[in-house]
Amino acid sequence: MERDEAPQGAQLISRAAEVLRAIPRGAPDGRRLRDLAVSTGLTEPTVRRILLALIHEQFVVQDAETKLYRLGPLAFELGLASGFHARAVELCRPHLRALTSDTGDTSFLAVRTGTETVCLDRADGLQEIEAKVAGIGERILLGVGTGGVALLSAMQDAEIEEVLSAYAYNQSAVSRDEIRARVATARARGYADISDKPIPGVRGIGVVVPTERGLPTLSLSIVASHERMSEEHLHRILPILRMTAERIGAALDLH
Repeated sequence: MERDEAPQGAQLISRAAEVLRAIPRGAPDGRRLRDLAVSTGLTEPTVRRILLALIHEQFVVQDAETKLYRLGPLAFELGLASGFHARAVELCRPHLRALTSDTGDTSFLAVRTGTETVCLDRADGLQEIEAKVAGIGERILLGVGTGGVALLSAMQDAEIEEVLSAYAYNQSAVSRDEIRARVATARARGYADISDKPIPGVRGIGVVVPTERGLPTLSLSIVASHERMSEEHLHRILPILRMTAERIGAALDLH
């Protein structure tokens, strides 16, 4: 069967998959039916029918008081069983190391989980960064780190506001308004570019790993000191960063 050919029943499965993808885009405590309909482009009655089927199979749960929907236990069980992150790191590591080798800078691969990004892997560059940067497994709120800005910039405005409504942003080192400004700049430039906050003396650039369907969930970024990350250096390494993101997407069969 050709890749573009839809098998029988594919539309129903595709719609259910879109709903499942849309649920973790919001706040950790869940999303409203209306928001899920906006995110997927489906009508509310259609989304409701899909949710009822997913609830029956334990892919989704609905809070009895708030009526918000979130991923259920079976979704997490399957996620753990799949070992996707371990395989993703294994497939991406050669590309990450090549990126660092070609640029001389420290590079990071991160994945979105709810309102945060988690650093899956990193490759250290030639110049040691004195400030503390993200370690493997470290979580950062979306919009605070470079990769999170890139991922937010790929989302709809309503979804961004839903993410930023999370209580954790009340105590964030980067304000909601600053994050909105970062997203606007990233959209205009086609890549994220942040400096000094949350790490003084450090500048980072980032892009999403492209995917054919749904919102991107992986980001690729490069971090260096201000002295090293000059405008000239940035424009030299940006095409390498973008090309590496494309290669990672192809390696993971995301596009």
